Amino acid sequence: MPDTPSEMPQTPLFSERTLRLLKLSIVVMTVLIVAGLIALVIGMKQQADKLFDKQERQIQTYRYSLDEGSEYRAIHIGEEGAIWVEGLRMDGRIEAIELKKDGTPGRHIILEQGDKFVK
Repeated sequence: MPDTPSEMPQTPLFSERTLRLLKLSIVVMTVLIVAGLIALVIGMKQQADKLFDKQERQIQTYRYSLDEGSEYRAIHIGEEGAIWVEGLRMDGRIEAIELKKDGTPGRHIILEQGDKFVK
């Protein structure tokens, strides 16, 4: 009987068959993880395509002019998609024109500036 531990016979922790099966299971799991990641990326792309519909932007041109002598000041987007064009008239009053969503002119408002209020 051997007295030292180095002289004791070494028995392997796993048999050769068990090691082969372990290596095979690692390869299979790696393939499954890679396939799952690829499926996840494809699914995310399909969902993003649904959310951000790839229709081309529709460009609409509206032609409407302020009164003669008015100066353009700003443009605002109102409720329900209406566009408001704001201008400054020669007499100092503010002019606002509403263009409805379908492009037809809506309200035309001229605002008085000053301290006078109309009741």
